[in-house]
Amino acid sequence: MIAVASYEARATCAVTPGTSDPSAELVTHLPSTCSPDEREAHALAGEAVIDAIAQGRRVDLVGVVIRGDLVFDRLPVEPAEGSNEVEGGQRAVHAALSIRDSDVRGVLRHRSSENVLRFEGPVDFQGSRFREGVDLSRSVFQQKVELSGAIFEKEAHFVRGRFIGETACRETKFGPSTRFHQSTFQGQLDCTGTLFDGMAEFLEVTFERPVTFERSRFGQGTGFSGSHFKSRVDFGEAIFSRETFFGFTVFENEVLFAGAQFLGAADFSSAEFKRPDDLGKARFDQPPILAQTKRLASEQSDGLLQTREGQYVLTLVFLVVAALLVAYLIKVK
Repeated sequence: MIAVASYEARATCAVTPGTSDPSAELVTHLPSTCSPDEREAHALAGEAVIDAIAQGRRVDLVGVVIRGDLVFDRLPVEPAEGSNEVEGGQRAVHAALSIRDSDVRGVLRHRSSENVLRFEGPVDFQGSRFREGVDLSRSVFQQKVELSGAIFEKEAHFVRGRFIGETACRETKFGPSTRFHQSTFQGQLDCTGTLFDGMAEFLEVTFERPVTFERSRFGQGTGFSGSHFKSRVDFGEAIFSRETFFGFTVFENEVLFAGAQFLGAADFSSAEFKRPDDLGKARFDQPPILAQTKRLASEQSDGLLQTREGQYVLTLVFLVVAALLVAYLIKVK
């Protein structure tokens, strides 16, 4: 097993040496000065990465090319002592996993319907490009998850995931399908400036700490139906290009929509706002659907003025008032 790439590149592509104990970690750092050919020369096999994880070794990769699939189903099943999350056991990544600014060319997946995949250390995919699908459904992330600046060219599925620590996806680019169905975020979620190029599905998700989608762009259909925001959530200046669904969503704390744009239908049917909302500060190209929506009475009138129809009504009122004023002035003369 090769723990650290050999130091055979030119000075412009110097490989950072790893630990003196190669059995403890898999480390390869390639600087930005490396050419594509030099990166290919230092490429790692996906199986080698999974083997290192199975041995409990820390994985720390920067600027590398990974060829082949990273299949976490290959990890051994361990007993899940004291856990109510799964009866049959779990697969575990015991050490930190960091793949930053790298080119991952195979799938990255965990598809077991019987076992959870537990990441005991931090997970850092910052700046990496995933050319094939990523499916880490039924995963438990015990520490911070860093996805900022990553590019997911195909699906990115985290169905029934549990994020115990902070999760960051700032400026991340998600591809045709992003799914977090029935996931739980126990830590803060920051997706500022994120692009969801395809379907973005956050159905029946529980958010226990503050959530930020400020300036994010949702390119296709977006669903937050059945979700539960227990803390502050910020959709300020977000753009929803297609249909958006917040049906049966519960907002327990402050919710911000100032400057958000809904270019398609926005359905808030049966949603519940337990604090004042600022939907009136968002722009709706179509009137929002508010059937059986629970909002504080003092805020309910704001939204109409932000819709196209509401603005037409307001303009008509101004015209009528102006006409009556002109008629009055003519009469008094």
